[in-house]
Amino acid sequence: MEVKISQKLEYACRATVQLARSSDSILRLEEIAQREKVSSNFLVQILNALRSAGIIQSKRGKHGGYFMERNPEDISLYEIIKAVNSGVVADVTVKDGESAQSVASLWIKISSEIDDLLKKTSLQDMMGNEDTYMYYI
Repeated sequence: MEVKISQKLEYACRATVQLARSSDSILRLEEIAQREKVSSNFLVQILNALRSAGIIQSKRGKHGGYFMERNPEDISLYEIIKAVNSGVVADVTVKDGESAQSVASLWIKISSEIDDLLKKTSLQDMMGNEDTYMYYI
């Protein structure tokens, strides 16, 4: 089975990994876009959402750009998802029908378990290294 994530979420994860790896410097929008081969027009929207969520910070001016607000180990994948999407599993609405309630209850349970896993997965985990497996959600 394959879980599909939005392009917006993928770019948000990749941008935060770039910023976390460059934690001792400020990165310009164009640098991040070039490194990750994404549109800077789309990326700026994502970075603004991450900034509004308190995950990253920005600085204006000639030497401005984006930088991490917190340590990568203190930022969960759940927070990044919530900043740019509503969630991995859409909200379940119970419709009419004999099995609607039981099906909806199962999806709510699965969604809760996924949320728990996402809360335990940090940006540090996504950064990966030779000793760490890269998580694909």
